[in-house]
Amino acid sequence: MQFKNPEILYALFLLLIPILIHLFQLRRYKKTPFTNVAFLQNLVQNTRKSSSLKKWLVLATRLIALTCLIFAFAQPFIPASKIATQPKETVVFIDNSFSMQATGKKGNLLTEATQDLLTNLPKDKNVTIVTWNDVIRDFKPQADQNLLLNLDFSSRTTDSQSLLLKINTLFTKNRNTVKQLVLLSDFQDLDLSSTLDTNAIQQYPVMLKPVSINNFSIDSISINRNSELYDLQVLLSSTAASDSELPISLYDSDKLIAKASVKFESKDTASVKFQIPTDKKINGKLSISDPFLKYDNSFYFSLNKLAPLKVLAISNNDDDFLRRLYRSENFEFTSIPEKQLDYALLQDQDMLILNELKNIPGSLINILKAHTQKGGSLVLIPSMQNPASSYSTLLTAYGYQPFLEKVETPKLISQINYDHPLYKNVFDGRSSNLQSHIVESYFKLPSSNTILTLENGDPFLTSNDNLYLFTGSLATANSNFTNGQLIVPTFDKIALAVLSLPEIYYTIGNNSKFDINTTLSTDATLVIEQNGKQFIPLQEKQGDKIAISTAEGIFTDGLYAVKYKQDTLATVAFNHNRAESKLQNVRTQFNTDFAFATDIKTLFKKLEQDSDLNLFYKWFVIFALLAFLAEMLLLKFLK
Repeated sequence: MQFKNPEILYALFLLLIPILIHLFQLRRYKKTPFTNVAFLQNLVQNTRKSSSLKKWLVLATRLIALTCLIFAFAQPFIPASKIATQPKETVVFIDNSFSMQATGKKGNLLTEATQDLLTNLPKDKNVTIVTWNDVIRDFKPQADQNLLLNLDFSSRTTDSQSLLLKINTLFTKNRNTVKQLVLLSDFQDLDLSSTLDTNAIQQYPVMLKPVSINNFSIDSISINRNSELYDLQVLLSSTAASDSELPISLYDSDKLIAKASVKFESKDTASVKFQIPTDKKINGKLSISDPFLKYDNSFYFSLNKLAPLKVLAISNNDDDFLRRLYRSENFEFTSIPEKQLDYALLQDQDMLILNELKNIPGSLINILKAHTQKGGSLVLIPSMQNPASSYSTLLTAYGYQPFLEKVETPKLISQINYDHPLYKNVFDGRSSNLQSHIVESYFKLPSSNTILTLENGDPFLTSNDNLYLFTGSLATANSNFTNGQLIVPTFDKIALAVLSLPEIYYTIGNNSKFDINTTLSTDATLVIEQNGKQFIPLQEKQGDKIAISTAEGIFTDGLYAVKYKQDTLATVAFNHNRAESKLQNVRTQFNTDFAFATDIKTLFKKLEQDSDLNLFYKWFVIFALLAFLAEMLLLKFLK
């Protein structure tokens, strides 16, 4: 037996006081001679013995009553477990990732967890609350309950090991304290078994289970240009096959511009295509209606109508295919013969094309290097009538080895480097059916950064330092490349590579970077705005463009305006990562001796029982009352 207030036991020494008083109260009797006192002496002797016994019994009951009262105030107890008497540190992790939007028995899983936690947390103890994006130290259940009730979902999740390192820093290094970690999660992508030290931290996981794991989501989109239209391909996913149709709507800002529907018959993915004009700015939003996870029901994208890119072709051969490629409003195309070249025209161009020039002087090479160093693109299409050596100086300036011998054996273009930025996200699949593209003659070139490869492994298109180099002429007499399927995406992406233009969407949490083409002064500051709230991103002035990085500041999905003062220069779209959209029946990855609690109430009841001291002070109060009652009876009835 132990005592909660052992210092009160010093009061037991006070029991000496009634004992001393009792001893000092014993009377001294004086002998008085008296005749015929035989019977009287016997009566007095019996009365004296009875009075002495009564006093000793009264003293005993009083001592017992006082002792019981002292023990009651000292609060004796027997600990329910070995850790019952040790100080405790409790950290509660609440998973507020998007998978916790799944529906539970009392609403979404996050709301269910916070409400049950507030109901069952001990009112007299402070704990530390941890979420993926916040830490609340010394949380008081009654005073700070609004902090939990206002807890929102977060996309800023990390891996399990990083989470544990964060949690470990919240515990003290005191080895005499019991460290308790309560984990409230659906454990969709949370596996702590390989990192938690069960010897140092006692772990109590509570698995929150949704009533259903069915979920539809918009996964991603891709866009391709087809003539004067954009083909917008939308990929959707489902946790299970479904025969029912799922409607999907396309908005420009708040205006509905198209609708479609998809089915997930015998598969968990589906796609739908929309067509959008290329001459319009689109603040796009795709939307579906699904009650399970709501964060993946919307998908934002933006198509900005920017100033046309300036493309200059210096030609010594027919360039009609270039005129057709750059005839849209997105480009300002100019073509001049080689003999009429004015170097002043090169200063403000975004893209330069050298189409089968006979001579490339050193002065022109210097201007071309300055152009590409500022971010401009350069395309070299060699003439098969020129000797290979005529291009050596230019190639050397861009880090290439010179052309080798000319090959006059027809070769097929057989391989595309789909991972190269030029063709990334251009095609739906990775087809190897390129038999229609043929090259009659070309120059051999040692190169490693190959984009298009001939059937014998020689490069047909390579790139380095913003120079895109064809190894053969694109004239119809030498190749049918200009009539094939690769000509449009190839020259489109080369032109668009001049600027790191805003993508149609970015993923929150990634370090997204893009350029804004502007002639603003060096000290001009751009801001990013959504719903009236602004922040200043990292930005750097680079010539006629401003490079912007959004590593911090974007936390909610939607459309953001890039502004200078009151002018909107571009619109960028951000979406949450879809990693948690595919819910699954969780099979725990924890150690075999790592048991899950069935619910929050059961867990905290167990923790309370483990900390129970089994106090006995009530019994000692009862004993004290019984002793006082016994004293009263003795005084009244014992003569």
